[in-house]
Amino acid sequence: MKICLVGAGGGIGRQLLKTFSAGHEVSAVYRTLPQHLPSGIEAVRFEDEDGLAQAVHGAEVVVHAALNTSKRGQAFIAANRDVTERLLSLIRPDQCRLFVYFSSQVVYAALDPVQHPVQGEDAELADRPGLDYYTRLKLQEEERVIAACREKGIDYLIVRPTVVMGPNMQWSSGIVAAMRMAPFGLKGRTINLIHVEDLSKQLLALIERGVVNDVVNLGDLDVSSDDYFRYAASLAHRPMLFAPNWLTGAAGRAIPSTLWFFAHNVRVDSEKVRRLSGIATNRQLAEFFEPPARIVEARSLDDIRELVRSGTPYHAIGRGYFLWFNDKLTTHQLVMEHYAGIVRLDGDLLTVRAGTTLRAMLEHLTPLGMTLATLPEFVDISAGACFFAEVHGSSADYISVYDLITAIRYVDRDGEEKASQRDEHEWDRLREGNGIVVTEVTFRCRPNHRLANVIEWHPDSRLESYVEGGYLANLSTTVHWYPRSRELMVYNVNPLEGTHPKDRGPFAPMRGSPAAMQKLLLSLRLRGRLRIVGSSEQVLAPWTGVPAKHLVGKLFRDARRRVRNMEVCVPDTCAADFISRLRQKLPEMSLTPGQGVGVRFTRQPSTGRGFVWVEMTSRNIEQMHALIEMARAACGESFWLHRGKYVPRWIGTEHLFIPRSPGLAWTMPGEIETSARREPR
Repeated sequence: MKICLVGAGGGIGRQLLKTFSAGHEVSAVYRTLPQHLPSGIEAVRFEDEDGLAQAVHGAEVVVHAALNTSKRGQAFIAANRDVTERLLSLIRPDQCRLFVYFSSQVVYAALDPVQHPVQGEDAELADRPGLDYYTRLKLQEEERVIAACREKGIDYLIVRPTVVMGPNMQWSSGIVAAMRMAPFGLKGRTINLIHVEDLSKQLLALIERGVVNDVVNLGDLDVSSDDYFRYAASLAHRPMLFAPNWLTGAAGRAIPSTLWFFAHNVRVDSEKVRRLSGIATNRQLAEFFEPPARIVEARSLDDIRELVRSGTPYHAIGRGYFLWFNDKLTTHQLVMEHYAGIVRLDGDLLTVRAGTTLRAMLEHLTPLGMTLATLPEFVDISAGACFFAEVHGSSADYISVYDLITAIRYVDRDGEEKASQRDEHEWDRLREGNGIVVTEVTFRCRPNHRLANVIEWHPDSRLESYVEGGYLANLSTTVHWYPRSRELMVYNVNPLEGTHPKDRGPFAPMRGSPAAMQKLLLSLRLRGRLRIVGSSEQVLAPWTGVPAKHLVGKLFRDARRRVRNMEVCVPDTCAADFISRLRQKLPEMSLTPGQGVGVRFTRQPSTGRGFVWVEMTSRNIEQMHALIEMARAACGESFWLHRGKYVPRWIGTEHLFIPRSPGLAWTMPGEIETSARREPR
């Protein structure tokens, strides 16, 4: 069966698409195409007239689950009626055998709650004063769809979902989030719940069983509002406050008709859908909500094995900053922070448990005169994270700390611990995300050495010269770009050659500060000195941690407007094009005064491949998404995001690590060999 699903990008639409496509061919119609399309799905933009017509004309069943919420008032009704009229004009009886329209239980707000305490599909409905625009829209659309389908000789099916629950749905995840802010609810009301997965199964069963020319409530479990709000508050870890009865009664008239079931204690009948679909769900109240994520502290190998073998989804968390910048996880968290410690040092090979931080490793190596050959600026990051994420600083000799790893031990999906020596093809497969937990990591170390960092300020017109190969003049080149003041702050880090009376010891520069503040801080710290000199870890990794880390993390996570940090990596062969696009886009990105853009450079000398990392911190999530789109426009699919920072949900794992094996190596159209551009440093 060929189904055309209109509104595939909505909360219900995404689940309908998943359910329908498991056994049928589906054309998915979106208002805006998603960044990451489901595989095997024919996707069409609603505004693509030819594409939409082709999708509708080629379908036996057209499901209209779209809702345009961009308008308000009467314009809301007009905008949505235009969508429906356009679809009705396209359906033809020679191909389309069924038109499914998503209405809503809100139409029952038109009934007298005293005469109709149980509200079912057979009740006669009519518009009345006091109904809000959404309720009026659904009443009018139901009549219009039935009339148009009868006129064309096409069967119809009107479905009225009750309160739709499920992952990231407003009435489940949304109400729990609301309870964290205001744990307030109403008593003595009845709410009919339907899980979005069950709703999709019900509708598919109705279609496959040939239910036509009918109206069906898509519902399931009746619960009291007392139980509903109390359970949501418990998930939010808040004490529940109920409105007193007198206030509930007085507020009834102010409740919009969309929420009429809070104004009166009525019940929506869901018996018909059970009988016609044959779907029996038997869910209890807790199953309509996402289960609260459990935090499991890995203190032993048995702790890790137990969670892995349980079969429940989980996310292994190290000591980095991933949770600061991303939405809260709904899966269990396996916290590796306490699974830490030095295992052994054998020559130049250091083996540690996965929860050991780079800082702890350096504290062990430094007294022995050893270090790691490349380091990020922040070293309060776990060793296990270095296997999955491209943990990097700036380096002309390495892409990331991952390149220093020679062996790992890991727990596989069956809970068995295995050892693995470096194998590029096998490790690319493991990094892609195959359900493993890394337990031990072995790094190759090197003798420590002294470095010097010369900090310079330049006009931002020099940025392209660094991007096009100028970064190779140094062992490590880091640029902080201030677009609003059109200047660059550049770290030039190289092996120390001789000493100078104007050298000074290492300190942690505040590289992310606004330009004026940065200059002031540097002048106070340098006091006329020319270079920052110290051992390699002191110069490359001046930040061993974040002061008041838990408090700062809470501010990042829980602020009303989230502060996010994201880093995009592109091959240096297309980096100039990316920077050019970024320059053109900057006026539209609403950068705040002093807001900067970090630029780092890494390289794989064995292949001559270079990489440019562009980092931005902002409250404006659209700035982050714009960076991704510019990377895709400049480099095709050859771009990556730092896995330990903000990663939109629609980014696939192929964009989260740089493949090292030749079989997975990326290529660029017209790419030139870059090794010839390397300059002596």
